[in-house]
Amino acid sequence: MVPIYKKGDKQQPANYRPVSLTSITCKVLEHIIDSSVMQHFDLHHVLNDAQHGFRNIRSCETQLLVTVHDIAKNLALGVQVDEILLDVSQAFDKVPHQRLLHKLQYYRVGNRTLKWIQSVLTDRN
Repeated sequence: MVPIYKKGDKQQPANYRPVSLTSITCKVLEHIIDSSVMQHFDLHHVLNDAQHGFRNIRSCETQLLVTVHDIAKNLALGVQVDEILLDVSQAFDKVPHQRLLHKLQYYRVGNRTLKWIQSVLTDRN
């Protein structure tokens, strides 16, 4: 693990993100697992169509385009537009590992893949 500075006071440990230095082989394996799980989710329509983060051919920019289009359309129709903005930039850091594993099992991610993900998450905070 290597601490990478994010922003703010460099004297505050909370302003650093822990980054794991892993081998190329491990990174390739992570990419294969990620692609496999996402393909499974796409095939079984697990993810909501409105989700843009961590999806193929979608991004923050595509989400912003959809949002701006919806606002402009409703304003043109004279419809009231209410917005709520949430900062979920560190949301994944707060995901309980056991709950994540339970959901992966619920959505029928393969047993070997599930066990691999569980071993990666074991003893991590």
